[in-house]
Amino acid sequence: MRTIQLILFSVSVVGGLSACMNESADPSAEKYKDNDAEIQTYVSQTTGLSSGTLAASGLYYKITQPNPTGKLATLGEEIEFSYKATNLQGQHVDSSATGVPVYYPLGIRSVFPGLEQGLSLMREGEKATLLMPSYLAYNDQARPNLLAYSVVRFDVSLARSRSEDQQINEYIANRKLTVMETTASGVRFIRTSPPASATAVVPATGQTLTIKYLGKELRKATAFDSTGSGTFDAVLGRNSFVKGFEEGLAKLKIGEKATIIFPSSLGYSTQGVVRNNQYLIPPYAPLRFDLEVVSAK
Repeated sequence: MRTIQLILFSVSVVGGLSACMNESADPSAEKYKDNDAEIQTYVSQTTGLSSGTLAASGLYYKITQPNPTGKLATLGEEIEFSYKATNLQGQHVDSSATGVPVYYPLGIRSVFPGLEQGLSLMREGEKATLLMPSYLAYNDQARPNLLAYSVVRFDVSLARSRSEDQQINEYIANRKLTVMETTASGVRFIRTSPPASATAVVPATGQTLTIKYLGKELRKATAFDSTGSGTFDAVLGRNSFVKGFEEGLAKLKIGEKATIIFPSSLGYSTQGVVRNNQYLIPPYAPLRFDLEVVSAK
């Protein structure tokens, strides 16, 4: 079944859904009590961290570079951040690549609970130190320089939090695309090739269209779905596809090619598409489809 019919990034802080949706604790609660005590000791012995905040979840956080007028990271928006993780002895555990920020839809629970909570407390332009007990981070997983059930320190910089409209508008501007029409629901229609015939018409509801398409996220270079070298038959107007795809397809004349871009409210909304316990399409993802109507009958 194709993705259009109704039915994350590579760094190690982001994993499958099992890592974020299964937050079951180790039966040995003593390990977690030790984590909490270690954090308090570390804070008392580390310059600049004593004025931080201990959240009810067990996360200890300190905004180390405040920006009180900055925009607060917002649920459902794409946040741009970088990070470095170390153990409490200062040894490297993990980090984002230098000069390559992480882009993440805040609130989809595909990163560690402690990192998700910490990011949600930050504003654009801020830096923070997050001390996570193992139950909010790697839990029973050992990492280079990190034993299982260990406290981990994350130093995080938040650059931006962008709404879907901001993401779409920046994408269009950066690629110098010409939007022919923006519908009331938010579909951007970009004609890429006119129909071969000047008398070509828009197909009517109920007609079967032979189409070619390629769909991808704005942040991804590769497609999550396409017809490849073949075609796909779609009956117009039966609401068999996500709303943005259906609305954009209905605007194409026979023989015409176009790119349509639409927000997640017209796509996969807050659920996304899960395949093999991973998000094929994450929640809150605006989408791009390149379309061609080959024929209609």
